[in-house]
Amino acid sequence: DGVVATTPVFGGNILVETVFTGPGPHLVSFRPKSFVAEPASGGTPEIVAVTVPDLGTQGGARVVATHTEQTTGPKLDEAAIVVSGGRGLGEAGNYSLIEDLAKLLKGAPGASRAIVDAGWVPYSYQVGQTGKVVKPSVYIAAGISGATQHMVGMKGSKNIIAINKDKEAPIFGIADLGIVGDIHKVLPKLIEALKSRS
Repeated sequence: DGVVATTPVFGGNILVETVFTGPGPHLVSFRPKSFVAEPASGGTPEIVAVTVPDLGTQGGARVVATHTEQTTGPKLDEAAIVVSGGRGLGEAGNYSLIEDLAKLLKGAPGASRAIVDAGWVPYSYQVGQTGKVVKPSVYIAAGISGATQHMVGMKGSKNIIAINKDKEAPIFGIADLGIVGDIHKVLPKLIEALKSRS
C-alpha cells in the first residue's frame, strides 16, 4: 500500500513505477495537460506552516541575470494550430517558412530539440519531453523525423500532419495525414496557396 507514481525514463521508452512508503509527505509532479482540471469544490483548504531544516545551501544561489523572450501570436502550449520545424529545414534561415505558415494559420511556431540545441530558435519554441507538451487541434511537423522525445510532447494533438522526404520517418506512424516530399518545395506552395485565399 502507498502512493505509486509512474515516470517515463530513457526518452519515454520505459515507464518506471515508484512506490512511496511511510507517513509522508510525498511529492509528485505532473506534466502540463496530463489531465483536465476539475472545478474547485468544498471548503477553504487549511494552510499549514512547515519547518524546513537548513541543508547548508541557503544563500548559496544568486540570480546573475534574467531574460524575457518576446513573442507574438498565440502561446505555443495554448495555440489551436502549431507548426513545428526540425532538422529537415537544413539551416536556421529556413525557419522563416515555419513562422510564415504559423502566422497565416493564426497558430504558433514550434521546434524540435535538434534545432533548439543547434541554436536556430529559442528554447521556448521546443516541443517534446524536455520542452512544451502541446495538444492543438492541428499539429504540423515539417522536417521532423519523429524522435520519441519529440512525439511525447505532441502525440495528444487531434490532427497530426507530417511533411518529410523520408517515407520511413517514424513521425508518419502517428500522423493522420502524411506528405512525403521536400519541405523546401511543399511549404512555399502551401504558404502561396494560403496567401492567395486571404
